[in-house]
Amino acid sequence: MEPPGAFYQDWDRPVGTDDEVMAKVTNAFGPESGEAVTMRMMLDYRNLYGPHVPLGAAGQLDLILEDTALAAQLAQSTGVTQDDARDSLHSLHAQGMLLIADDGSLWMTVPPGTPYSAPNGQWSFIEKKAEAPLQPTAS
Repeated sequence: MEPPGAFYQDWDRPVGTDDEVMAKVTNAFGPESGEAVTMRMMLDYRNLYGPHVPLGAAGQLDLILEDTALAAQLAQSTGVTQDDARDSLHSLHAQGMLLIADDGSLWMTVPPGTPYSAPNGQWSFIEKKAEAPLQPTAS
């Protein structure tokens, strides 16, 4: 799938096993460095998305989940933890059932080539699930 939009321009693929990748980063920068924190997040995304991670979109989804009660609501209604709800939302995102629009909002979508997709083979944006996170203003 090639989702449309600005958040789907930057894709990454960490090369090597999780242990190999983390060893390189921690040897170069230290286990508590910002680089190590970022790499742990990347490896978490790889577990959720597979080998190709849409960096901007996955990060934006995490910002939305931090800014809204979406994960908490899903957790409560399904009887799972908020971490499991977060992973489920990322899984739906990875499958194209949720996408980040160019304005940074989260939408329930229908991928092309599926029964309810747009007739011209485009993505169908069905329902806005969350607004873009509020951006802090410079003071």
